[in-house]
Amino acid sequence: MAAENSKKKIIMKIIKILFLLAVAFFLGKYFYDNWDSFKNLDISINYGVFIGSMFLYFAYKLSLASLWHYITKLDNAGISFRNAITSYLYSILGKYIPGKVFMLAARIPAYEREGVPARKVTVCFLLENVCTLLGAAFLFLISLLFFPNELLSDFTWAVVVFLIVFFICINPKIINFFLRLVGKLIKKNDIEIPFSYFQMIKVIVLFILNWLIVGCGFYLLACSIYPLGIEHMLYVGGVFGLAAIIGIISIFAPSGIGVREGIMVLGLTLIMPEEYAVIIGIVSRLWATVAELLLIFAAFIADKLIKRKKY
Repeated sequence: MAAENSKKKIIMKIIKILFLLAVAFFLGKYFYDNWDSFKNLDISINYGVFIGSMFLYFAYKLSLASLWHYITKLDNAGISFRNAITSYLYSILGKYIPGKVFMLAARIPAYEREGVPARKVTVCFLLENVCTLLGAAFLFLISLLFFPNELLSDFTWAVVVFLIVFFICINPKIINFFLRLVGKLIKKNDIEIPFSYFQMIKVIVLFILNWLIVGCGFYLLACSIYPLGIEHMLYVGGVFGLAAIIGIISIFAPSGIGVREGIMVLGLTLIMPEEYAVIIGIVSRLWATVAELLLIFAAFIADKLIKRKKY
């Protein structure tokens, strides 16, 4: 038994090393491929505003980790808050490898150690992604009401209809229908969420509020490079939400790399010169990546210090 446990630990260490090497490879490849773009950036940044945007991104990620923990608690799959937040932050590294599944794989071990089966973690992971998409979609729909020209002025009614459809689609019965389809694909018959409609609305509202945080952060990032009026805040946040949706759907693009930036540039060119939109798109990747790596490093240090105190 001891030999078997020792063998498992060795295998897990090898998997962790391979995982980190894959993350380093894809991150390195991205920055190598785009080095000329970074090197030739000729911008003047308002660092006070930029740092403010970075703090909002930190708040967004930590809040997202807390929402993940809240979802697992609702599904009776929760573990200790500290372990949940730590495993979530570590799993962010998985987004830089194509396929998205590595984010899920990075969370499962911490939950299995506390007796939560991988199946339950998978359901919560799928639900988290659904809520993330719905929260971003809601922010985008609201932002259409603040579209920077009159192109959509005659279609405000359509936005209202979409918002009504949005709240119909978050009915757990509808979500469970699609989860059952996913369950058939992976040959699992019990992939459903046990939430009431009221609980689902509450969760989605929390995700929407979290998207508002990061939307404001992205707006401040844009303002640190190009001056924008406060009236553009929701629109800019909506552009970020749409870019995130497309990035999440783009399964084989690590962290939506390249896809998100393209959507941002298209949306921002309606309110600023194209060259500034391109710069913001490029800087936004650095902004998010650096913030996430700092959070992961902080989680790693905190985890090691806590474990050292125990022993």
